[in-house]
Amino acid sequence: MSIGKIVSSSITVTVLRVVIGVLFILASYSKIINPVQFSAVVAEYQLLPESLIPFAAIILPWLELMCGMMLVLNVFAQSNALVMMVVLVIFTIGITNNLLRGIVHDCGCFELFEGWFGFQDEISVSTILRDLFLIGLILPILLYGSNVFFRRR
Repeated sequence: MSIGKIVSSSITVTVLRVVIGVLFILASYSKIINPVQFSAVVAEYQLLPESLIPFAAIILPWLELMCGMMLVLNVFAQSNALVMMVVLVIFTIGITNNLLRGIVHDCGCFELFEGWFGFQDEISVSTILRDLFLIGLILPILLYGSNVFFRRR
C-alpha cells in the first residue's frame, strides 16, 4: 500500500481527527480557565495591537475547543482543520519572529501537558518543529476529511 493511499484512507483521517481534536480540546482547558494568564502570553507574541489582546485571549481558546470538538464529532472537519492550521501557522510565524529577535517567552500552547513529549513552557526551535509536525498531521484532514454536518446514507 502506498503512502498516498494510507494518508488518504478513511481510517487514517478518522484517527487523526480524533487525536488532533482531543489534543486541541485539552490545550484549550488552561487558557479557558485562566484568560488573564493567557492574555499575558498573547501579548508576549507581539502580533496584535494591545487593544485586541484581551479579545484574542478570550476567543482563541474557545475556538480551539470548538474546532477540537467538531473534529472529534466529524462536523465540518475540513473547515475546522483549516482554522486550526491557520492558527498554528500564525503562531509558528510569531514564534519564529520572536526567536530571531532573541525574545524567549512562555508558549502558552499546551500548559496541561507541560513537560510531556516536548510540550514545554518557553518557545524554542522544538516548539516550531512541534507546530510544523501538527500542521502535517492536520493536512490529511484538510485534504481528505468530510466537510458535511450529516452524511447522507
